[in-house]
Amino acid sequence: MSLKVEASIGVLWVAVERFGQQILQVVIFIILARLLTPEDFGLIAMLMIFFAIAQSFIDSGMGQALIREKEISDQDRSTVFWLNLLLSVAFYGLLYVGAPWIAEFYNRPELVDLTRVMGLAVIFFGIAIVQRSEMTQQLEFKKQAYAQVPAVFIAGTVSITMAYMDFGVWSLVAQYLLVAACSSIALWILQPAKIRFHFDKESFNRLFGFGYKLLLSGLLNTIFLHIYKLVIGKFFVAATLGFYTQAKKMQQMASQNLVGIIQKVTYPLLAKTGGDPVRLKRGYRQVIQSSSFVIFPGMLLLILFAEPIMLYVLGEKWIDAAPFLQILCFSGILYHLHAVNLNILKVLGRSDLFLKLEIIKKVNIAIAILVGLQFGIYGLLVGQVISSYIALFINTWYTAKFLNYSILEQGEDVLKVLVLSIPMIAIIAALSFFFPVQSLLILIAYLLLSGSIYVGSNLLFRTEIVNIVLEMAHPFLPKRIKAIFNL
Repeated sequence: MSLKVEASIGVLWVAVERFGQQILQVVIFIILARLLTPEDFGLIAMLMIFFAIAQSFIDSGMGQALIREKEISDQDRSTVFWLNLLLSVAFYGLLYVGAPWIAEFYNRPELVDLTRVMGLAVIFFGIAIVQRSEMTQQLEFKKQAYAQVPAVFIAGTVSITMAYMDFGVWSLVAQYLLVAACSSIALWILQPAKIRFHFDKESFNRLFGFGYKLLLSGLLNTIFLHIYKLVIGKFFVAATLGFYTQAKKMQQMASQNLVGIIQKVTYPLLAKTGGDPVRLKRGYRQVIQSSSFVIFPGMLLLILFAEPIMLYVLGEKWIDAAPFLQILCFSGILYHLHAVNLNILKVLGRSDLFLKLEIIKKVNIAIAILVGLQFGIYGLLVGQVISSYIALFINTWYTAKFLNYSILEQGEDVLKVLVLSIPMIAIIAALSFFFPVQSLLILIAYLLLSGSIYVGSNLLFRTEIVNIVLEMAHPFLPKRIKAIFNL
């Protein structure tokens, strides 16, 4: 099976996992957003940085190291499993003991119990890292979809029921815990692993030799990915953090989830190229162009319709999150370029450079926070956008060097795709100016019309990027569609 076909099939099943999960999560989130308050969501957001840090340590970069292995031995599985189990239990202990300090930092006493109960999810996630890594290495994305989607459904059903029964923020705690527990149990059922009561020093040295640099860079990335929640939770009221968190979640639905699909599939596939710069450059160009083809129009539509989306989808109490969403979309529109550039460094085995770049970019983010905080919440958000563009330049510098793919050449490829969204945005902006969105039905109609204009105009011109996207979708298109477009 060729890499192209493997990529297409991989993308399909990761899409089923991600978008199947996201469709459920969107429905669940809309219901919960109408039942709960922005403050409830803000309280949970205050804790996420601590759980995310624990998760980074539990992975230890070992999961990524396993994916790079041609053959995963029983010694490798056992070593990674026992290391992760030990780390997960240790981190739960730290969270349990440290809960009063977390509550004191935010001056919210209720966070003590929330931390101690939610912290159990760390253990659940830790016991299934071998299964997740091995499935990814074997491109078994179908199994991951079978595990994750039902887990989200069960967790969502329970959390909605609890919200109706006025359990408040504990509804969100139950959702987080059940996703972790149900998905891990399902992964063990679908992919049983031979785990021996043995820790192999040679396996540890080999895997950790590659993985520890990814651990450090991943830890830095995790801290700074959630640092805005920490800062907003500390210096602003919980409701403001709730607005930020949900605006960020909406932006991520349209950008980072697609990027997650692309990263998950392309990392093991590009690793099979053996580091051939010609093949890597060709694959890299196709990845950034095809992902831009979907992400650019999505981000632009979110900017255009941010207010009616908040008003008619989540409810009037979330209207203050609309400007947050608009600002965040200006950084989200290029998020996929960050991710794909970093994936190339992992494929080339340059985890040392990966770590170096992460340190430089985090200094950039810290400066943006210190300066932006002087201008309030909107200063923080604008600073986040500016720092993301600086980070993109840093990320692309070494990709250009290793693949002979200059920053100007990359920029030209990306701009070619961005131009494809102009007809759609121009038409929809003009229509919405004369006929404003005044109901959910009108909003849906505008979004459907936007998609029709975008797809239709691009099929009409059949540019190189459109042909790349159609080629990737070829295995899944009906014969009649293939005949119409001569595929």
